[in-house]
Amino acid sequence: MSIACIKAHDDMYFTESMAQALMGQGHYEDALTIYKILADTSPDNEAFRARIVSLKTLAERGRASRQVKMENR
Repeated sequence: MSIACIKAHDDMYFTESMAQALMGQGHYEDALTIYKILADTSPDNEAFRARIVSLKTLAERGRASRQVKMENR
């Protein structure tokens, strides 16, 4: 699953379990998207907010790593 594959009508898949599975597979940006949606629907859930902060860092590292790989081609 990539960020381009996630669409609004796919919200039945926007669960914490799905986000955790995506994280485990290294799909940090997709997991981040789902956690942001979950946080919007559960604004009092501090665990979602904390996960968003950590995923932002992981997603940024992943983007930087992909950019370096593309530049070295």
